[in-house]
Amino acid sequence: MPSQHSSATASRADAPAAKSDRRYGGLSAQERMLQRREKLLSAAIQVFGTLGLRKVTIRDICHEARLAERYFAEHFGSAADAYEAAFKLLSQQALTATGSAMAGARLQTRELAQAGLSAFLHFVQEDPRRAQILLVDASSYWRHATIRSNPELHQQALAMAHLAGLIYPKLPAHIELEIIGAALIGSSLQACLIWVQNGFRQPIEQVVDHLMFIWDGLDRWFTAEIARQQ
Repeated sequence: MPSQHSSATASRADAPAAKSDRRYGGLSAQERMLQRREKLLSAAIQVFGTLGLRKVTIRDICHEARLAERYFAEHFGSAADAYEAAFKLLSQQALTATGSAMAGARLQTRELAQAGLSAFLHFVQEDPRRAQILLVDASSYWRHATIRSNPELHQQALAMAHLAGLIYPKLPAHIELEIIGAALIGSSLQACLIWVQNGFRQPIEQVVDHLMFIWDGLDRWFTAEIARQQ
């Protein structure tokens, strides 16, 4: 038969587990933590998208989320970390939007480019906060010497390279598709940035049409290189 001392010890050992499993408002501790992250991320998109990267502080994000600053440290080490998380979320949403549009196009350079560019431009125009985070602030943030390379941009460049491989299966091996993919994404984003800074003045169809010279030139070059190898 266990002693009173051992029973008391067991009760104290069980106490932390019972406390951590306690539910408030029908949510567990883990669920509440995830809920706070969603609030902070939503707040980050709001303040970065309206104030701009250089003006936002941790206090701004917490005030928008209506959470005490101590909760910020559960998920982010700095305001820059919160910006990166907001950038990554919006990049994934943009990639989903462009991917869905391109899935409905023929496997042909011009049609895929038109579908993807049009979808991306609509995505940022629908919510100017997206334009601020994905284009305006990103143009300087990811070039900073202390920041690691942009993983989302690299992913998009690799996706472009993959598509090029499908469209041009006989492309000579000396052509570096990863470099070309990065160039295509970079030039297109820079043009989109100018469009945003002009206040979305030009119609989306006109912006897309003006960018087609890049893709038409790429198609002519690839076709010529394939012909030379035959």
